[in-house]
Amino acid sequence: MKYVYETHLHTAEASACGITCAKDYIQAYMNKGYAGIFVTDHFFNGNCAVPDNLPWDEKVELYCAGYENALCAAKGTSFQVFFGIEYNFNNDEYLLYGLDKQWLKENPQIMELSHRELFELVDSVGGLVVQAHPFRQRSYIKSINLHPEAVHAVEAYNAANKGDENQKAAEYAARNNLPVTSGSDMHNKDWLKNENFKAGGIAFATPLTCAKDFVERIKAGSNYTALFV
Repeated sequence: MKYVYETHLHTAEASACGITCAKDYIQAYMNKGYAGIFVTDHFFNGNCAVPDNLPWDEKVELYCAGYENALCAAKGTSFQVFFGIEYNFNNDEYLLYGLDKQWLKENPQIMELSHRELFELVDSVGGLVVQAHPFRQRSYIKSINLHPEAVHAVEAYNAANKGDENQKAAEYAARNNLPVTSGSDMHNKDWLKNENFKAGGIAFATPLTCAKDFVERIKAGSNYTALFV
């Protein structure tokens, strides 16, 4: 039996581009046979829905609402919900795993870090840094920025990317001996109803026990399948 997890998902609560409210993702993904999701809303330096002029702790509370609403909606089911972040460096974005709300409250300096500093901070607490869609080409992306020394893994399949963009990501990961991940970059649960939409995710032989378990499995780079990679 395979346990498949969505690794890249945005909610209407915390991502300005999110269409679907967090609670509505649970049944949609259960219907597709997924074991769980990681909620990875855009952080304050990206396309975030949280007002910028609030105190730090209040911003963090609002930011975590999507994750917490999804977690609440999944109670009483076997469906798992985990917390993640999509962090933005202008043209390049990174999925962060293995962190939590309390850690964010205690680390407001996260907004001021370089690529290497972010990597070292997240790594120091046993977290995971994955470059999201590294070769995406859009009008709002002015350049391709790669930092293989400051990531643990590469998102080699992103359902919102074109085929050649994903292929370049997979080749880049291989050249740098980096593990790969796969995600949908989900914004709207109705995408799952489209038979032409190839939802991403990672399949494991056994269920995850916690977010840190996910981190350790990806860092190991084996014994999982990144969908469509």
